Amino acid sequence: MRVIITLDKKNGYSFFSKRISSDVEVSKDILKSLPDGEKLYMSSYSKSLFPDEYAERLIISSGPFPADATVFLEVLDVPEEADELVVYRWDKKYLSDKTYNPYEKFRKLVPDEFFEGHSHGKITKERYLR
Repeated sequence: MRVIITLDKKNGYSFFSKRISSDVEVSKDILKSLPDGEKLYMSSYSKSLFPDEYAERLIISSGPFPADATVFLEVLDVPEEADELVVYRWDKKYLSDKTYNPYEKFRKLVPDEFFEGHSHGKITKERYLR
């Protein structure tokens, strides 16, 4: 299972069960990274971040997820079954009451990628394997 999350500079991802930030360029990159025909699992809360023309590729679910799924999580914990983790890291620190440290269960896979966001000056894309 491949899990996609967003984290701030201090590994924060949620504040009072809400996302701490979003950026349209991250949504675009997630969709661009999906192989043709692959579905993206997410909560109904996250669906509003993606354009309507991709609705047929989005599956609304809070789990459990299939072993071969790609899952975008914003306020849910990373499942133990995840074997790949993609982190989009914001260039800021936000108020958060939930954090996730990818180094506790994953190892770095490839060098980071960087791109400019719509509302963030720099977004870092990190990839990890279990």
